[in-house]
Parts: sequence; C-alpha cells; structure tokens
Amino acid sequence: MSGETIEEQKRRSVRPVDFRLPRSFERSHLRGVELLLESASRPSATLIGAALRRNVKIELDTIDQLSWESLLTELTGSGLVITFALHPLASKATIYLPAAVTLRLIDLRLGGDGEGVEIEPRELTDLEQSLASKLFEDMVAQVANAISTQTAVVPDRIHTEPSLEFIQGIPLSEMCVWAKFRFSLGDDQGSELSMVLPYSMLRPVVEMISSRAVVVQENGTDFQAAFERRLQDVPVVARVRLDSTTISSQAFLRLKPGDVVGLGHRKSRPMSVVVDRVELFKAVLGQAGSRVAAIIVGEED
Repeated sequence: MSGETIEEQKRRSVRPVDFRLPRSFERSHLRGVELLLESASRPSATLIGAALRRNVKIELDTIDQLSWESLLTELTGSGLVITFALHPLASKATIYLPAAVTLRLIDLRLGGDGEGVEIEPRELTDLEQSLASKLFEDMVAQVANAISTQTAVVPDRIHTEPSLEFIQGIPLSEMCVWAKFRFSLGDDQGSELSMVLPYSMLRPVVEMISSRAVVVQENGTDFQAAFERRLQDVPVVARVRLDSTTISSQAFLRLKPGDVVGLGHRKSRPMSVVVDRVELFKAVLGQAGSRVAAIIVGEED
C-alpha cells in the first residue's frame, strides 16, 4: 500500500504463531492412527478386488511424519493423485499410486488381463485418472468409516490432480502423517501406495483417541484390544439379492397392480448376501419370529 513505511509493511505481513501448539504427534498417538488405517485397509482390498475380479492385498507397511515440503521431494514421478476431504475436519488428504501400477489397474478395469501394459513413466490422461480414481472411492469411504469410530466424518470433495505439486491449501511447513501401504495384485511383489493426512486434519481424531485411552487405561483394560473391539462396531450395509430379469419397455409400461413379473432366479438357487456391494455368502429364505430372514448356507465362489 502506498504511504506505508517498510516497518509497517513488515508488521502487516507477520502472522502470529502460537509455538505452544504441537505440530507433530507422539509415537503413542500415531499408534491409534495406525490402527484406524489398518482397519480400513482390509475391507478396501476386498472392495477393489471385487471390482477388478482379482485378488488384491492392501497392507499398512510403515507410518511416518514429514512436512508437506519434504513429502513433495519424496513422492516424485508420475502417478495417480487423489485428494479428498473428511467433513468437518480441516484440510484434505492425498492418495498417491505410481503410474505403472495405475495403468495395470485401468487395464483390468476395462476387461484386460493386466499384463503387457505400458510401464514406462508417463503422465496419466484425464480419462485414465477418472477411471482409476473410481476404484479408490471405496478406500476413502472405509477410511471415513474407521475415523468415524472416533469422531463422525463424511468423505467429501474427491478429486484427481495431475501431480502433487498442483495440490492447494496445504502449507509447505505443515507436518503430515505419511502412511505407506503394500498394494499387491494377484501374486506380484506389490507396489507402494501412499496416503498423506495433514496434522490439522488428524489433530481432532488423535485428541479423541487420547482422551479415550486415558479412560480405558484407568479402568485397567488394554487400550489396543479395546480400540480394536471398537473398530468392530463400524456399521456395514448387508442386502439379500435375487437374480434380475429383463422385460421390454412396452411390457413395463403395461404393468398394473396385480400383474406378476417372473424373475430370472430359479426357486432352488440360493440368493446372494451382498455386503458393501461385494457378494460374500449364499443364503436361503427363512424366518426369525415375525420377520423374514436369510439363512447362510455357504460362501460365494
């Protein structure tokens, strides 16, 4: 601004910082975050594997803390970059997967065998990013479910970016939790999948974990065991599904109350029990009191 002295300009540009506020987590607090992410990785692998019709493993390998600036130098090269928010938590998290394994996922998603795919590093197209990111929406949902055992969150604003450098809103100096997962397709050796969660996003979650840990420890109960039991309370949606049928649009428009539509499901064939869009069990109709029930008779092939 005109008329301001140099000293006045300096004072206006200085932002007050409370140095009493910690900017990283203690190792004991990170253990709680680690348990949350481990609980999210198992169902995420099941859902992604079901979409690809391939055995998928996602296992948490290591968890560290680095500044966002340092992470930008660690996670280099082209790849899939997904950002997402967990409303109402601050900031946004990031998933990063190298381009080579991302291209294999896209090939499988489009009906290929995932072999012979170009693995030379290159930038992903917008279409490739969109196809691959759809697979990881389930992982974002599972992370939100796990964190909701501590504080209610909703996944929000899931986007892709050309690279990590394009991500806005995270200060270079902010500490982040860097979770490295081993992502394996079939029998391969696996690739590294990274998830980055900023300190400002995780701080309310860690505070909740810490407060519950104190209560549990005062009651003489092992915190880790109690915490893992808490993660078993995450609700999942289970549905019983019959095979569908096909009718013409003309027949559909003529339907009226009292008409019967034959299903493509044989009477002797068990129904499918679907949990979070994955077919897990076979079942037959039964009764529990005054309600219709499903009796599990086996696992899906």
